[in-house]
Amino acid sequence: MGASEKSGHNRNYWAMAVEGSFFMAGIALLSTSGTVALFLDSMTGSKALVGLAATVATLSMLLGQLSIAPYIRTIRKLPGFLFKHMIFQRTIPLLMALPLFIGIAGNWPVGIFLALFGIFWFYDGFLTVPWGELSARALKPELRSHMMGMQVTIGGIASLLTGLLLTWLLATPSLSDNYRFAVIFVLAGLILLPSVLAIRLVNDPSPIENPEKLHIRQYYARIPAIIKREKLLQHALIARLPAFIGFSSVTFIVVFGASTLDLSDVQVSWLVYANIVGGLVGGISLGEISRRFGNKVTIMFCNAGVFIALGMAVSLVFFPSLGYVWLFATCALASLTMSNWIGYFNYFLDIAPREERSVFQVIGTCIGIPFSFVGYALGMIIDSRGFVAAFTIGGVSAVAAFILSIRLKSKSYIQTMQKPD
Repeated sequence: MGASEKSGHNRNYWAMAVEGSFFMAGIALLSTSGTVALFLDSMTGSKALVGLAATVATLSMLLGQLSIAPYIRTIRKLPGFLFKHMIFQRTIPLLMALPLFIGIAGNWPVGIFLALFGIFWFYDGFLTVPWGELSARALKPELRSHMMGMQVTIGGIASLLTGLLLTWLLATPSLSDNYRFAVIFVLAGLILLPSVLAIRLVNDPSPIENPEKLHIRQYYARIPAIIKREKLLQHALIARLPAFIGFSSVTFIVVFGASTLDLSDVQVSWLVYANIVGGLVGGISLGEISRRFGNKVTIMFCNAGVFIALGMAVSLVFFPSLGYVWLFATCALASLTMSNWIGYFNYFLDIAPREERSVFQVIGTCIGIPFSFVGYALGMIIDSRGFVAAFTIGGVSAVAAFILSIRLKSKSYIQTMQKPD
């Protein structure tokens, strides 16, 4: 056995890293804080619709997770299951481009986009739970976060290259908005599709030989008892509640900067590139932070980043002379914090007993449902009260999330409580 396999960097590690890298590179072009925000703002001028897109993505993802979670212990071959459903999901961006290429009049292209956007993120949630179960089986616990950081890193490097094309597309005056965004959606689809090949290379070391008989009612009926019993889970849930508001608020920073500093199309396009840079730095830094210091530190780091990014944004209102470079750094930091899922996702897996991993993911999902409308609500606040009011709410929520995260358990504590599969 080679040194890389002894350390856990085997075929499963690299196959899942490559699969996620293509996925991260693709969704960088579908970010609600970047391309999607600019698309909806260009087509409608409504900030509420920008918030609605974030709400659609969040709610659809949550519903997808809830729909598949009870079935996890009935799936015999997770890699094959994921392969079949990924093929459909990762062709959806190509369908988003069709109405724009055809030139359908009115608001139909926006309506069709939001519907397909919701389906795309429903399938993302639908695939997240079995993907998480597969990663828990296939990889050593200490390498899960590192692999996910590797996904964001490799995907971020690819995104830097595609980001140059994206920047050119957004800044080219000869292209209409329809064609400009249609090409971007096609590009996203073409980048996403190769990821389905990588997932076929993953080997499930402990497939389910005898699937459990499904009792959906019993599955969900035991959730209150689990929450009542598991103190670590209670602390994680309470700490995550205000974080939903904080992370939703940074979605609007690109649109805020474009309107506050009265930017040109070229300058706005480079803000999207700042998002890609932030995602790349986030993948490198957060994956390594999780590996070295644990997921608690990652969670606290991201919540602190939200507060700082929002503070930097608000400072532009009072000190516009800080200028474009300051805004670029703000967008990059905000994008870095959007990789917070690395910390939360792995923390829930870390504290969950082996047989209840999917249940813990479902519980983490359920608490997010009431907060799925936060993006839309913040968009309405911006339309009526302005950006500062929305960013203030987000900043206060980020501080609350940071303070509550102090009670989460450290890496050393979790290592002592974990038992080998």
